[in-house]
Amino acid sequence: MKSNFRIETEELLDKSHFPVKGLFDMVSDTRFIEVLEGLSKGEGFGENYGACVFWNDLDDYDKENTPGYEGAEFGLHDGEEITIGYEDLFYYLTIIGGKYCEKFPEQTKKINQILSDCKIRYQIK
Repeated sequence: MKSNFRIETEELLDKSHFPVKGLFDMVSDTRFIEVLEGLSKGEGFGENYGACVFWNDLDDYDKENTPGYEGAEFGLHDGEEITIGYEDLFYYLTIIGGKYCEKFPEQTKKINQILSDCKIRYQIK
């Protein structure tokens, strides 16, 4: 039986990346493209029980009190958080984009364009 998870536990690059799985699994199909487009522009997003934040999303106060980082920080409201680099982020975007296209094949061209934009933005080879 096929699961409804966007990322399976065995697809995680590391167990510590669970907040990435947790947050992406919360994104509804109706918001999926909007979230992916935001990520392709370096904009984070929030769901009921977590958030993804890029350094540029932080306000001045948070930037003064948070060490700078490259990549995206994924945090769940239970306090579990991880910062991952752009290559790891792109790995997960590729997984969730592929699964979305399986479910909505008519969106494949749009998802591939967004992933291409991400690859360029985050300088993924």
